[in-house]
Amino acid sequence: MDTYDIIIIGGGVGGLACGITLASAHAKPWFQERRVLVIDDGSSDLEKAKLFNAPGVTPGTTGTQALHTMRMQFQQYPPATLHAGSVCSAQRDGDHWTVRTSDDFAFAADVLVLATGYKRWELSGLPCEPQPHPRGGKSNRICLSHDGVYNVDSDLYVAGLLGGGSSQFAIAAGIGTQVAVELLSQWAGKRTHVHDVPEPTTS
Repeated sequence: MDTYDIIIIGGGVGGLACGITLASAHAKPWFQERRVLVIDDGSSDLEKAKLFNAPGVTPGTTGTQALHTMRMQFQQYPPATLHAGSVCSAQRDGDHWTVRTSDDFAFAADVLVLATGYKRWELSGLPCEPQPHPRGGKSNRICLSHDGVYNVDSDLYVAGLLGGGSSQFAIAAGIGTQVAVELLSQWAGKRTHVHDVPEPTTS
């Protein structure tokens, strides 16, 4: 069984934003040899979108193109692994989570992040159940209750629209990024962020 520090279930905007931010901190001394896995079943609603009001995204970019770019951003970092598959169960086994996919892969992690969207709930074994989404716009939209910074239970977080945000690219990405910052701050032992700056130029 492959072991990771964090497993993110869901490769849409929220899940990938979380993974990108986590993995981008790999050069920090406190990051050590940590590993991040995103499991993506390819069913993000963004696949059907065309983006004109997503900040920083070229107007007219398709959702498929945006997701491809985000996957490439994630995979550029050494700690990042992307697995194509559908998760059927996730359960706590002692001090870690065990995640199993429909194609018989099994993974273990210290921390689990759920970013499966606000339309479906297909996971068994979790210590939580979805609630009606207060900002979903339709009665069948769901979310998970959390502590205000997306912690659902011990070592269990929620990202993207499943965290209760409205259905906008920037909101889903922002929630995923906030989850990553919370986890990075735990690893660092203090409040932290990952800010990139240009290399200094020489004249």
